[in-house]
Amino acid sequence: MEKRKHPRMVVRNMRIDVSDGMGCCSATVWDISRDGLCLADLAKRFGKNADTYTAVVSSENRHFKFRVRPKWERAGGPSKRVGVEIHEPTGQWMEYILSLEAARGQ
Repeated sequence: MEKRKHPRMVVRNMRIDVSDGMGCCSATVWDISRDGLCLADLAKRFGKNADTYTAVVSSENRHFKFRVRPKWERAGGPSKRVGVEIHEPTGQWMEYILSLEAARGQ
């Protein structure tokens, strides 16, 4: 049973660049919510010793920067999928999410 406060929305053409303070990695954003993201195709070795990452999310001409905290991960082959929680989402992010929710009738 899911315990999500806010619904996840599958997105297309959204990328993320993340840094764990030691290295950087790019990944695909699979889905989003007001306070979280699911990252796909993240290098399996990335972020092994980090509690938080700095992230820049890009979609078309929009860019959002914030700190994220990994909550879960699932490895598969050379990459992994990671669910991250956004630490203090920005006003711009909230406006973007609310506009997507309104467009989808949520």
